[in-house]
Amino acid sequence: LQRTYLRINMKTTNALLLIAAYLNSTAAFALQLKYFDIRGAAETCRVIFALGEESYTDVRYKIDQATFQSPEFNEAKENGDLKLNLNRAPVLVTPEGKTIGQSKAIERYLARRFGLMGKTPEEEGMIDCIAEHCRDVKDAARQKGFSKFTRNKTDEEKAEARKEWFESDMPTMLMKIEEAVKETSDADGYSFGATTTYGDVAIWALLRDCFPADAEDTTKAAEKCVVLNAIADQIQSHPGVAKYLAERPDSLW
Repeated sequence: LQRTYLRINMKTTNALLLIAAYLNSTAAFALQLKYFDIRGAAETCRVIFALGEESYTDVRYKIDQATFQSPEFNEAKENGDLKLNLNRAPVLVTPEGKTIGQSKAIERYLARRFGLMGKTPEEEGMIDCIAEHCRDVKDAARQKGFSKFTRNKTDEEKAEARKEWFESDMPTMLMKIEEAVKETSDADGYSFGATTTYGDVAIWALLRDCFPADAEDTTKAAEKCVVLNAIADQIQSHPGVAKYLAERPDSLW
């Protein structure tokens, strides 16, 4: 009876060791996304992962809320983990150990990996064009200079610039994108054809994943953009994305 117990116990132990080895090897060969413990420049990448439903290691460098310093980030720089991205984050490390820097390059790599860039070079170019339209809007907002990080304007000047942006500039740019997307969409909720693409994710990020302080004004600026709002809603309601958004850590930005 004792020998039987020992054989069963050894089999159980061996099985557990095999499971542990498998899990460790899976983690070792998973994609790794390395960024700060905020949404920032990596959040669109995380949402693309949620769409692709591929497991990955979400490495988040903690930030000291009092000093805004990150010892983990500094250590990564010293170790050479970020060298290929000029000692900046985010970076994506592939299962083969290749490092990809620049958030937009990472987004496109993941979009291709998960079939979100169309089926031909021409389709990829048109989808990428939609994403670049969205980047133009974000760049224009930064150039307007009304964020709390703007240093060369008074609070009154920033308030005026903000008002002009959300009431005039942004609605105008969004309507232009709305009209362009009508030419490439074949179904409600999609910016190109009738399947989810990288362009859809870019539209979602523009309209739904802005700074919390800008959310209400962004919604109002886009209120006449029926097509764009349907696309953003389609991404937000995707089961994988909805799960990620419900579970993602709270963040300052």
